[in-house]
Amino acid sequence: MNEMSSPIEHGSTDTSMHTDARESSTEPLLTPSLGRPSLSPQVKMEMLRETSTRTTPLSVRMGILVWLTLQNSVHTLLLRYSRARHVEKMFLSSAAVFFTELLKLLICIVVIIYEERGVTQTFSQILRQVFGNPWDTMKVCIPAMIYTIQNNLFYVGASHLEAATFMVTSQLKIFTTAIFSVIILHKRLSTTQWFALATLFVGVSIVQLQQTSATESTFTQQRPLIGFSAVLVASLLSGFAGIYFEKILKGSAPVSVWMRNVQMAIFAIPSSLLASLVQDWRIISKEGMLYGFDSVVWTTVFWYCIGGLSVAVCIKYADNIAKNFATSVAIIISTIGSVYLFDFMPNIKFLIGTVLVIASIFLYSSSSILLKIFIREEPPHKC
Repeated sequence: MNEMSSPIEHGSTDTSMHTDARESSTEPLLTPSLGRPSLSPQVKMEMLRETSTRTTPLSVRMGILVWLTLQNSVHTLLLRYSRARHVEKMFLSSAAVFFTELLKLLICIVVIIYEERGVTQTFSQILRQVFGNPWDTMKVCIPAMIYTIQNNLFYVGASHLEAATFMVTSQLKIFTTAIFSVIILHKRLSTTQWFALATLFVGVSIVQLQQTSATESTFTQQRPLIGFSAVLVASLLSGFAGIYFEKILKGSAPVSVWMRNVQMAIFAIPSSLLASLVQDWRIISKEGMLYGFDSVVWTTVFWYCIGGLSVAVCIKYADNIAKNFATSVAIIISTIGSVYLFDFMPNIKFLIGTVLVIASIFLYSSSSILLKIFIREEPPHKC
């Protein structure tokens, strides 16, 4: 969810889907040998990553898991609350996207300053990698602008869907990312993964039946069909941008997460500002871009920024099963939170759909479980 304004921020669950997509390459899990099946190079590399993950202390991994779960669930509830509460002045979501990108740039620069041990070294590094290598920077232009549109659409979705429904529906980005990985990168999905995607689609559809069959929301301006359409388009954009980003960066010189976000900010900040001015010029010209901003809105903006960092840390120190578990628990927490905060009453359709979505998330990345089995069977020296 989080994951949402960069490949590192695909909503809190967006990055895990990209990792899963890369795991589903045309390389088979097993390669034939004379005696018994041997592991392919792809699986061996993944086994090394799994081994590295296991070297992380259990307390650290548990802490990351708890934090990622908290971040996912709070992000969804906070986003919904910021748009559904009764206030005299409702903030402009387009302005929130702009300030999110601006704050993210500032945070990345601060981190780079810490890494480079000085302001002068930091800006010389930015000039060299961002402006001194214009072709590499231009590669992120299209994804950056697509993510700006996507973030605006997610705000629309949160305005018209209950928090739990919003979070379940946003898992469609797993579906779209997988489809685009097949179309653009020519990756091959296993039968299990295709079944998982079908289960995910059915689960989301059942959840939407709960929305459309329900009576009109407590919030008179809520329109579930508009919310679902916004999340659907955002998921399509998320899937395309993520795979497009992966394709164009293959063979590029390695760039740190922080520097890559600075590159994207070069395009995301102007495009989000332009989108805000075009979409809400009438209000901005009279009230300014901070119209309706309060502590809740600023907290939402800040929470958007730290979402990407949370996912990046999880990728480094945890595994896909941990990310999927965090997403699943976050869906449950969001449902419980919606009941108490927004008087949301889930029916049997919502419960069945949610169970299918959670099951599909684990099923799609079940190759991680197979890898753990292979690790136990294959002698370490053969890796």
